[in-house]
Amino acid sequence: MKKQSLSIILLAMSLVCTMTQCTPPQEQQPEEPMTTELKPFNVQEEFQKNGFTFFTENLILCSGDTAANNAMTIGWGAIGNYLGHERPAVTVYVAPARFTWEFMERYPRFTVMQFDDPEVARYMGSHSGRDGDKAAALGLHVAYTEHGTPYYEEASMVIECETMTAWHQTEADFRNNTPKEFYDGFEAGVHTVYIGEVIAAWRR
Repeated sequence: MKKQSLSIILLAMSLVCTMTQCTPPQEQQPEEPMTTELKPFNVQEEFQKNGFTFFTENLILCSGDTAANNAMTIGWGAIGNYLGHERPAVTVYVAPARFTWEFMERYPRFTVMQFDDPEVARYMGSHSGRDGDKAAALGLHVAYTEHGTPYYEEASMVIECETMTAWHQTEADFRNNTPKEFYDGFEAGVHTVYIGEVIAAWRR
């Protein structure tokens, strides 16, 4: 009787071991890698930033082409539409004394970029492209859209615009004291207003 009981126990243990070995372990699904790739998006349908504060968010303006380009920090601007509701537009302001102004006057397109690192805007705003390569100093890598418009690969958002109009303001255009007081003693000159049609946009 004892031998029979022992045989039953050994048989049961053998079956358990066999079942354990035959049942494949549950495969763990690999986690999806976090993407750092810039992907296109529709600014009219998917832009979620506050237009009244967007231009305070470490933005960089860049203009030029594959041969030459320059970038600068911008703290003013506007988003909306121009010459039709189906024509999204970005308005930027560049003073004539800025090196980037020469590029904005010469080239038909520009990019507005956002960066997560505030050091980019700080450095770009305190150094001139006339004195050296600011992008190289920051370790940024220049890339180009299909139109040849420059941008930096490290940006978290890129908006590409084609300039529709430029308005070279003068003091005669001022209607109240706000611009009069601002430009009183402002050595960089009265800003030129550039309105660009958004032709492409990317974000992470």
